[in-house]
Amino acid sequence: MTDVCSSPGVATRSACMRSTSAIKPASNAKRADKLRRAVPGLMLVEAHGKMPAAEIDAAMVGFAEGRGDILLATNIIEAGLDVPRANTMIVWRADRFGLAQLHQLRGRVGRVGRGTRRGQVILLTSDADRIGERTLKRLRTLSTVDRLGAGFEISAQDLDMRGAGDLLGETQAGHMKLIGIDLYQHLLGQALRVARGEAMDHWTPELHLGGKGTLPEEWIPEADIRLTLYVRLSRLMQEGEIDAFEEELIDRFGPLPGSAAALMAHARLRFAARTARVARVDAGPSAIAITPRSDFSGDAALHGLTAKNDRLLLVEAIEEDRRIERVQSLLEALAA
Repeated sequence: MTDVCSSPGVATRSACMRSTSAIKPASNAKRADKLRRAVPGLMLVEAHGKMPAAEIDAAMVGFAEGRGDILLATNIIEAGLDVPRANTMIVWRADRFGLAQLHQLRGRVGRVGRGTRRGQVILLTSDADRIGERTLKRLRTLSTVDRLGAGFEISAQDLDMRGAGDLLGETQAGHMKLIGIDLYQHLLGQALRVARGEAMDHWTPELHLGGKGTLPEEWIPEADIRLTLYVRLSRLMQEGEIDAFEEELIDRFGPLPGSAAALMAHARLRFAARTARVARVDAGPSAIAITPRSDFSGDAALHGLTAKNDRLLLVEAIEEDRRIERVQSLLEALAA
């Protein structure tokens, strides 16, 4: 590494960059001191996640502008750094990086002037640790697939080595940080109910009433917050949970606009349909049609419903502004 960093090409025309997979202040200071002793004639710049954001920005921008010969950094340089003069990178403990990470890292050097300067990446590992066969296969893949457009081929080989997973099955791996705490708690709650012997209904009634409601952007501007709220609402199974969710929306964002109120009304309709064991509801200006499930036990005749094929019909003129209210009352009556 000393020979690489101190070569004339690196010192005068480019930059030598070194990336580590994890950073501890003490160990990083030792690496920096070792590099300074190895190449005393070169200026060393450091950048890692333990530094204040302003210092990181100053170091990165300054290095890109030519202030410094060697950048000692963690994998925060994986994306967003453009240093045209950098044509050499040394990755310490490359066995700790993923294949996609290493491919992204090597794209940081040799970005311009490819006709006159060839970028190179040197992958280093520790001689104290034995490297597993899967790790060696990953590193060999990176060294052999180095042509233009290699990203797709590397992704395909990464998929082949790690497997595609089982998205809909029971065989899963990972931690709640990977799937999100909300989904983790939802899946954990379901697993606990199954363990207690409680019946699990994995179905959602279909509602076709001419409108569904939304959380409008002008009411909740952040798209990620709206998405999280939609997901949470879709998992509510009790009327009390829906009421509490609506109160939370009002507390956080103010009075419900019309479209949000319609969304909550549809959530209550969906709960009422589940309670009545109704798989589907279709409602228009002149009739309401419900499709009961096999375990439906409501008294259809008592509430004026007539059977037609696999549906129950209530022929009744209904104004649009009363449609949701009328369907709600019908479903509650059937569930009583």
